[in-house]
Amino acid sequence: MIKNFMLILFGSVFKKGLKFKGRAGHKEYLIFTIFEFVIFTPLLILEKKYGRTPFLNILAVISVLIYFIPHIALTIRRLHDCNLKGWWYLLSLIFSPVIFFILCLVKGDKGKNKYGDPPE
Repeated sequence: MIKNFMLILFGSVFKKGLKFKGRAGHKEYLIFTIFEFVIFTPLLILEKKYGRTPFLNILAVISVLIYFIPHIALTIRRLHDCNLKGWWYLLSLIFSPVIFFILCLVKGDKGKNKYGDPPE
């Protein structure tokens, strides 16, 4: 289970971190989102407890820089799997990210669509 989790996370998401074309399955998206939650929640808790320290600020900036572009790329590939254009990502800036997260959990097209073959 953990081996599959790490394989999807590092073998797929970070390997394709700058790839905006193609498709990504809901399992890949969900695992990456859970991983982000596990990384960023402790940072937020520490910030609440100790305030904004230079160490926490540096750690937060490094974390955001590592996850920002791969997160956007994965979300756009996930939208492609649902046969939606990547521009739909802008909806997450207008509406609640929770609603957008639910949208991205919907299963994608089973067959080939205009964005390519279904993810493995």
